[in-house]
Amino acid sequence: MKNPTTPLARSVLVSALCVLLGLAGLTGCQSTKSPALRQGASASGSIQTAADQIIKARAQVNVTTAALRNLVDRPQDIPAQYKTVLAELKKLRDDAASIAKSADAMRAKGDQYIADWAKQIAAISDPELRNAAFDRRAEVATRLQGIFKRYQEVKTAYSPFLDNLSDIQTALGTDLSAKGLDAVRPFVAKATANAEPLKAALDALAADFRAVGVSLQPGGQ
Repeated sequence: MKNPTTPLARSVLVSALCVLLGLAGLTGCQSTKSPALRQGASASGSIQTAADQIIKARAQVNVTTAALRNLVDRPQDIPAQYKTVLAELKKLRDDAASIAKSADAMRAKGDQYIADWAKQIAAISDPELRNAAFDRRAEVATRLQGIFKRYQEVKTAYSPFLDNLSDIQTALGTDLSAKGLDAVRPFVAKATANAEPLKAALDALAADFRAVGVSLQPGGQ
């Protein structure tokens, strides 16, 4: 027998994720006036877009470290290569700032939304349906808390990596000679290694978003 709370639970979950994603500045859902299944498909697509943005931030980590390695290992047109490094560093910092902002926004509003959801469910007169809806709310709240936690892990992982890159940028900015490049080469290698925990954290966050997105598709769990 199908769970009678599925349309209600799906609709409220869609609303929660649309609100939180919008507050985080990641993406928006299409019309919330659509039927529940269409809402689920719309929210699922929006959440997949959020995951794609996180994967794009991960790719930028690789692009930035590659630009640095190209400068110190294969110097040819040093001014042009250094300009590329600066441009990629800016993109990387922009990604980090955007993700940090999203994390703060989602965390700040997430708990309140879950509390408001409880008030809405409390208005259901049928006790069996109300209890089932509360169970679903608890499940979704746990999943959202997991996403908040992943965001914090990403924020934490960005910090030492960005510090490494800032030091390298400062050193290069004062000495772009051959010896200057030789001096920072081992630190570029260190920064590349230190990027691995960050990329792992970004992968985990994107995977969480994708899992939630799949669960909102028609027939999802």
